[in-house]
Amino acid sequence: MSRTSLLSSHALRATAVLALALSLGACSRQQNASESLTGPGREGAGTRVVVGCPTLLPNTAATSSVFATEMAMVPRFNTKNIRIEATGDIPALATLAAMAPCAAADLPSINFTGGHANVFLSGTTTSLTGPLTFGPLLFPGSLIEPGVVVANDANKNVLEIIWPTLAGTGTGGPIVRIQLAKWNTALVNTASKIDIVWDMTVTQDATTHFISGTTVGIPMSGQAIFPNAAAPLPCPLTLGAGGAVVSQLASVPRFTAKSLRFEIIGDVAAGTIGLSGPCAASATPAIVYTGGTGNVTIGGVSVTNTGRALTFGALLFPGIALEPGVVVANDASKNVLEIIWPSLAGTGTGAPVLRLQLAAWSGRVVTGAKADVAMQFNAIGPDGLPAVFTANAAGLTIPVRR
Repeated sequence: MSRTSLLSSHALRATAVLALALSLGACSRQQNASESLTGPGREGAGTRVVVGCPTLLPNTAATSSVFATEMAMVPRFNTKNIRIEATGDIPALATLAAMAPCAAADLPSINFTGGHANVFLSGTTTSLTGPLTFGPLLFPGSLIEPGVVVANDANKNVLEIIWPTLAGTGTGGPIVRIQLAKWNTALVNTASKIDIVWDMTVTQDATTHFISGTTVGIPMSGQAIFPNAAAPLPCPLTLGAGGAVVSQLASVPRFTAKSLRFEIIGDVAAGTIGLSGPCAASATPAIVYTGGTGNVTIGGVSVTNTGRALTFGALLFPGIALEPGVVVANDASKNVLEIIWPSLAGTGTGAPVLRLQLAAWSGRVVTGAKADVAMQFNAIGPDGLPAVFTANAAGLTIPVRR
């Protein structure tokens, strides 16, 4: 089947079974063992209220809105699945970003009624799987997974849209994910590159809108590409003295029996932490985050397992194959201090995510309590001089424990 024929008319499923939404977790969101502690998680506030929805304009498959890819990568390649992600949007009045609260909702007014995808060995018409067809992309529910719509086919391949802000993974544009559960294993290895072609059909009342996307030359190694962007900036020559992070968003995206996660999204005014990403999350780092501290207080009292600020050693890069785009440190009690660069980690675009995750805490931590979080990251720049970055957020509400 040719690439152009992928966008031809296909019969869409007329109805969606509720069981599909409840069965998505094992296929679309499978995590590495390390991701339970260090992977950019997807737990956060969802949405039930649909207001201010954009108005879709009708078009055809031949005149579909074309998705402009800002960043693409293969953040996962193992024996069980290949995960391919493209971050970007469509240049239309009703962008994917604007559709987010109206589609990833319990009562959506905008519905992704189906789609198709194909993955090719780069520069060829050789498909890894053959063309894939998907039914409706459904919202799993704010308690299961906020900020996404997703479909699985009969072979457990996945077509998904992720809105990072709603999903609690950071800021940045929508992410289109194609995840393969079965493919011709003889065709690709970590040295290969692939091309993706996909389309989706969106409806609003009686209006139908078509979206299509193509991204070529995506490395299987996990390296990100930026098809429509300038070349990445080189490593900063110095980190200066560091500085205080200007918070764009702060939240408590996870509260379970095993972990309590705090995140601050932001950077210093000069953007130095963001610029340091490719130079720190590397097997041969030119910038090293040598350690740091983290503390959570409620009513001025520390709620960590030690009753005081936690101290961490060097934040290390786990490796592209394990987890790209992060540096992370665990202490002896399995508390975590971490920096995530979304564009490198494959979770979107935007400012770095600074994470403190507690493995144990005091009884003062209860749903509804207001917590303050403080993090410090110590670094050595390419010039050999030390820098200290601090990040603080106050009055964060402890969510319902799940």
